[in-house]
Amino acid sequence: MALILAITVSFSIYILVVSKGVQAENNQGSSGVTNMKAVINEKRNLDVLVSIDISDGLTEIEAKIIAELTFIQVMEQNVMHQLDTLTFNETQITANYIWGYDENDMGHVFSMDLDLTTLQITVSHCF
Repeated sequence: MALILAITVSFSIYILVVSKGVQAENNQGSSGVTNMKAVINEKRNLDVLVSIDISDGLTEIEAKIIAELTFIQVMEQNVMHQLDTLTFNETQITANYIWGYDENDMGHVFSMDLDLTTLQITVSHCF
């Protein structure tokens, strides 16, 4: 039952993130879009666009959306995942996920740290 709940919650956040991500890509020039730079495993760089105004403070829902959008853009949509921990304040978001290719493979880790002052996301994950 817990796994079904986790999948349902993740799917709901995913739907919200996808709708926000599409809006961000379509409004790249608007003031509501924030462009963040992600460095993945110290090797690959990726732009993460979010349609969240972080200048007015950050809510837990916004922090989750940013973390989820980062996970999906880095890992793509072909893996199962579950948010393990999320901490945030006015200068940083830290999120940790467990993920796997199927229910029996949920032993992989994904960590992200976002510095809200520089908009730099540091991501590390196993394969």
